[in-house]
Amino acid sequence: MTDVNRLPVLVSLQHVSFQFANGETLLEDLNLSIDNTPTGIVGRNGRGKSILAKLLAGVLLPSSGSLKKPSSVVYVPQALTVQAGATVAHITATAPALAALERMARGEARVGDLELIDDRWDLAERLRLALDAAGLPTLSAGTRADQLSGGQLARVALIGALLAAPQLLIVDEPSNHLDSAGRAWLLRVLGDWRGGLVVVSHDRQLLNAMGRIIELSPLGVQVYGGNYDAYHQQRETQQQAAIAAWEHARQTRSRERRRLQKDHDSLQRNAARSRKNAETANVDRFTKARWKGAATEIVSTVRSAHHAHKNQLDDQVRQAYEHVVDETPTLLALPGSTVPNGRQVLTLEGAQLPWLDALAPSSYLTINLAGPVRVAVRGPNGCGKSTLLKLLAGQWQVVSGECQVAVSSAYLDQHLALLDDRRCIIEQLNLLDTPLAEAELRTRLALLQLDALRVTQPVAQLSGGERLKAAMAIALWRATPAQLLLLDEPTNHLDLESVLAFEQALKGFGGAMLAVSHDEAFLEAIEPTHHLTWHSAGWQLEHA
Repeated sequence: MTDVNRLPVLVSLQHVSFQFANGETLLEDLNLSIDNTPTGIVGRNGRGKSILAKLLAGVLLPSSGSLKKPSSVVYVPQALTVQAGATVAHITATAPALAALERMARGEARVGDLELIDDRWDLAERLRLALDAAGLPTLSAGTRADQLSGGQLARVALIGALLAAPQLLIVDEPSNHLDSAGRAWLLRVLGDWRGGLVVVSHDRQLLNAMGRIIELSPLGVQVYGGNYDAYHQQRETQQQAAIAAWEHARQTRSRERRRLQKDHDSLQRNAARSRKNAETANVDRFTKARWKGAATEIVSTVRSAHHAHKNQLDDQVRQAYEHVVDETPTLLALPGSTVPNGRQVLTLEGAQLPWLDALAPSSYLTINLAGPVRVAVRGPNGCGKSTLLKLLAGQWQVVSGECQVAVSSAYLDQHLALLDDRRCIIEQLNLLDTPLAEAELRTRLALLQLDALRVTQPVAQLSGGERLKAAMAIALWRATPAQLLLLDEPTNHLDLESVLAFEQALKGFGGAMLAVSHDEAFLEAIEPTHHLTWHSAGWQLEHA
């Protein structure tokens, strides 16, 4: 992907603002142009990255302002909804055309089939080739979508977008569920893409393949030329300059305050001397009063001028600080659960995972875990990592064998299914009989940067990162705190700063955990005691 100068504008936003139905403004007076330069959108959770992507795609309409976009845009969201009975053909939006092609082949064409097919007579072959290239040779157009892993589903959705060949492709966190092979494929296909491209991501490797970075921050929308590393360097330079300007303003204020205090003390002494001289002067009492009044008036005038100057200095410090972006993430408060040494946590004895090949050795697990263990679970997309966590969470049952979990658990799946999008966080916690009073809940949620407005909104209105925080709160602050955390790609919806904070919080958790992730840095950061790794010959559990 290379930056191309002076390309025609694909999307133009003029004075665009976006408000939620409750009146909260997320984006205001935004002016932005998008051309064919591959563009990454970055920013902390809740800043409006996904909202901006949806505006660019036409999925959402601005509350005010004007937006012009090309006639063909495809948007791939970070959270994919799978309808009952959906297949790979439905996810790729090729089902109608493929059905028309099949009818044509059988000689049973209907009115409108030619329009559905258009010039895509080789669509079935292209879909097959795309699935093979994406490392999905076992999938077909008829494969049920509910049998796909998160990584497989992400690849299938992007394949559909690429087959549509739009003028502008917009993808939201496309690497979230991908393993290393999937990420390599993603970089390759996006590198070969010749249309317009906008990527919302916190994946530094992917962002380094961009030619422009758009940052959403408290300062508004900032546009940086170059890839992520260039953006980061420019941003650091700007931040250092802003901090230096703020420090200079503070030093100037401190110096001026000392000077003003010295001038004030000197003026007070002179005024007192003038009043004393007026009192002893050989003049009439009216002149004495006038001289005393003049001295007092001078003091009052200078004091007012000093006060105005101090306010001006304070304003200069505040204005300088406004350019300092302080977004230090708040650590996630986990419950004080502990698992004593030797306490049984879980047992899998010849447990056969559902949906997998019953003849494959890797479909069976035998493991026994006790104490405050931390297990890093690794394996390619589709090998059964998420299936394993769902078994341990009690959502699915083993086909054969034994699966027992001896402690209370909390499961956060890739799609945050425990959230009810129609309800707010407070309501859901109360329905789960949380032992915390509402005031305490609100205080804890505020520490997670979920303010009074967000905790009373339906969670469907929250950003991806805010939804994860809501899910963590719901999972951990219910009636029975979890002693076992089952984490399925937990960092997928977090910005880079929040990932670091989440890692620090997990280090302090005294219970047990199984973490599935393709983020090697995250898995190492939680300091695992064991590694559970998938091999075609079977799962292997090893001490770290």
